[in-house]
Amino acid sequence: MKQPIFFTGRPQIKFLAILLGAIFLTLAAFTVSAQQTNEAQFRVKNENSFNINLIQFKRTEYVGACAGTAISPDSQSARFVSSKTPPGPNRRVVIKNVTEGMETNPYPYTDRGYNKGEFSEDFGFKLGNSHKTRTFSVLEGENKFLYEIKENNQIIDQGALTAEVSIQNLGVFPRQQICEDKVECRDTSDCRDRKGRKRSCRRQCFPVQKCSCP
Repeated sequence: MKQPIFFTGRPQIKFLAILLGAIFLTLAAFTVSAQQTNEAQFRVKNENSFNINLIQFKRTEYVGACAGTAISPDSQSARFVSSKTPPGPNRRVVIKNVTEGMETNPYPYTDRGYNKGEFSEDFGFKLGNSHKTRTFSVLEGENKFLYEIKENNQIIDQGALTAEVSIQNLGVFPRQQICEDKVECRDTSDCRDRKGRKRSCRRQCFPVQKCSCP
């Protein structure tokens, strides 16, 4: 009775080495390809440096007389650039945020000059789900964008990119109102405030306390 033949030794080891090498080369080629397709990016100002496709905010919860949520900074300054199509004369870039959860009529967008220097004109990212005229709305988490680069109002390049919006929770703190004494007037008599200082009023003056949340 013949016994089954098992291939062992150098030929099999050589074959496995070639197979593994081919797999690693394929993975490496895929990684390089993925990196090369990331032609467009946001450069988001972060103190004295820039974050690439990362938009960071901080959130503080307040309790007490002035309860609520505060986000800082109010907006994040950023610029757009494409390595494939850099800024040039008569160019503009239109970027649209098509993230799920955004209002769609229209999607939030920004239309910026892209005609000089290394980047587009500045714009500000701000948390929101609808189009704003002064800032570019984003949502917490991954945001998806479509862009069109135009030259003399003709589209010369278009594509997509993603950016991550993170919010750091700073904690919960009490917050009270800030109050101050002010003087209001009611008639034309000469009047003074609580400290005796003369006030020029068309109407009688009287002290009132006004409070506001910081």
